[in-house]
Amino acid sequence: MANKLPDLSMDLWKDILARLPAKTLMRFRCVCKTWCSIIDSSDFIFLHHQIYDNNKHKYVIARKLGEYSIYSIDTFMKIDVFSKTPDRCVVVGSCNGLVLMYSLAYKNIQMMIYNPCIRKSVVIPPCPFRSMGYRIDHWLGFAPSSKDYKLLAYGCASLKSPEFSIAVYSLNDRVWRIKDRSDAHVRGLSFKDEDTFYVKGGVYWFGYDPDKPRGLHTHLGWFDFDSEEFNLVDLPDALKQTGLVIKTSFVLGESIAVFGMSSDCTFIWVLIEDGGNKSWQLWYNGDSNVKALGFLTRSICTGIFDVEKNTFFVFDNERLYSYNYKSHHIQLVENYNDGRKFFFTFKESLVLHTKNKGMDKTAEYQRRSVKFC
Repeated sequence: MANKLPDLSMDLWKDILARLPAKTLMRFRCVCKTWCSIIDSSDFIFLHHQIYDNNKHKYVIARKLGEYSIYSIDTFMKIDVFSKTPDRCVVVGSCNGLVLMYSLAYKNIQMMIYNPCIRKSVVIPPCPFRSMGYRIDHWLGFAPSSKDYKLLAYGCASLKSPEFSIAVYSLNDRVWRIKDRSDAHVRGLSFKDEDTFYVKGGVYWFGYDPDKPRGLHTHLGWFDFDSEEFNLVDLPDALKQTGLVIKTSFVLGESIAVFGMSSDCTFIWVLIEDGGNKSWQLWYNGDSNVKALGFLTRSICTGIFDVEKNTFFVFDNERLYSYNYKSHHIQLVENYNDGRKFFFTFKESLVLHTKNKGMDKTAEYQRRSVKFC
C-alpha cells in the first residue's frame, strides 16, 4: 500500500514544491489532484520563476556543431542536450528559460517560443508588417507586472532608413499589437547584435547620434516590456570620448552597469535609480592593458558577468573566452567551429506547460515537417 502524503496546508505544499526542478514537477503532477492543481496554477508558476531566478546566472545555453546544450557557467561542463536542430532552424534569443527560435524551411518563416526544460512550445503568428518586406529583429522579454512574456518586433526598410515600425506580441493575449510611430525618440537604435542586450526586463542598446563621429555612443536606450515604451538616458560625459571601447551593459546587483576600456583606464559605470530619476555613478576605475584593449576592440561581449570572479564571457573569432577585468587575464573556455555564436543565460521554467499555453514540441514540429531530436 502506498504511503499516505503528510497532512500539510496548501500554502506549505506550494512552498515545498516550488523549490523542485521543473522536470520533477512535471512527474509530480501525476501524484494527486492537489499537487496537479498547485503546479498548474499561474501563481505557482510565477513563484517557481521567482525562486529559480536566483539561478539564472549559473547555467547557459550554447550551440556547438549544430547542437544546443545547457552548460554550467562555473565549469562549462555539459549538463543536458535540449535539441539538435537542422541547419535551417535558428535560435535567436532566450528569456527566463524560454527560447525564441525560427525555421527557414518554408517560404514563410515559422517563429516559435520553446521551453527546452519541459519540451513544450507555441507557434507565433507572423509579425503584422512582415509582408512589407522590412528587415525585422525580434526580442523576447518578460513583463513582471502582468506576468506576461512578450515579443518585440522592430523593423525598417533598410539599415540606412531612419523610420522604424514597432509591434509587440503578448503570450497571454496571443495577439500582435502595432505600436504608435516612435521614430522621434528611438534615437540611434542599432540592429547589430553586439550592441543590443536583454537585461532586467528590457532590451538595451548603446545609441548614437547621426551628427557625432562614427562609432561614438552617446546614450543608453531600452524598451520596457511592462510599459511597452522606449526610454533613453545619456551616457556620462566620460563615456562620450573618442577612443573608448564600450563593450556591454549587464546587471550588477539590482542596477544596470556599463563596462568598457580606454588606453588610460578600465571602467564600470552603474545607472542609479532614485524614484523617477536616473544618474550614473562610477563603480570601478582601474588600469588599462594594451593586450586586453586590442582583444576587447575586436571581440563581442556576451553581457554575462560573474561578480565573484570579476569575469565576462567574450567571443573572439569563434572562440569563447573568460576575461577578468581586474587582472586582464584572458582564458579560452570553448572553441566553436560552426560559426554560430549563440550564448545566453538559462534557468528552469514551467512556462508553457499547461495545455492552454503550450503543446508538445515533438508533435508540433513533426506536423510542420521540421525534425528535432
